[in-house]
Amino acid sequence: MKKLISIGVALALLTMAVVPGAVAAYDPPDTYAKVPFAIISSGIELLGQVVDNVPMIADVLPEGLDITVITGLIAPWTAGPLSWTVDMMAWGLDLAAKVWAPLDETFGIGFPVISDVLDIVACGLMTCWSGTNCTGAFCPCTGLNITADYPCP
Repeated sequence: MKKLISIGVALALLTMAVVPGAVAAYDPPDTYAKVPFAIISSGIELLGQVVDNVPMIADVLPEGLDITVITGLIAPWTAGPLSWTVDMMAWGLDLAAKVWAPLDETFGIGFPVISDVLDIVACGLMTCWSGTNCTGAFCPCTGLNITADYPCP
């Protein structure tokens, strides 16, 4: 048990050292995983425009509160940095799968399927909705046993 805790602490420290560099060097992959964030961003922009253009709503707001400015700041952040959380979560799940497999084998835990489940979730997060809409050469599921379900373009 002490070894498992030590490995966990080592992984946490490694993550603290590696993740900031990975985020700084981030180049978004070619997927549709960020579409929900773009929809939310558009909704925030629309809300700001509606509030600004409907006098009945704008008149009841406190003096000096400019909703358009607020939504203009929040919307781009939602479509940009917040949308990266999908990619970072998939990256983390993929890393967890790669770490789990040797740990499971080394310590005889007996749950090797957890690695496969983590890979499937990471792959699903990063895969386009359909093979016909994908562009580019990005293929996150290469090497997994599930490529028939998630074909590359």
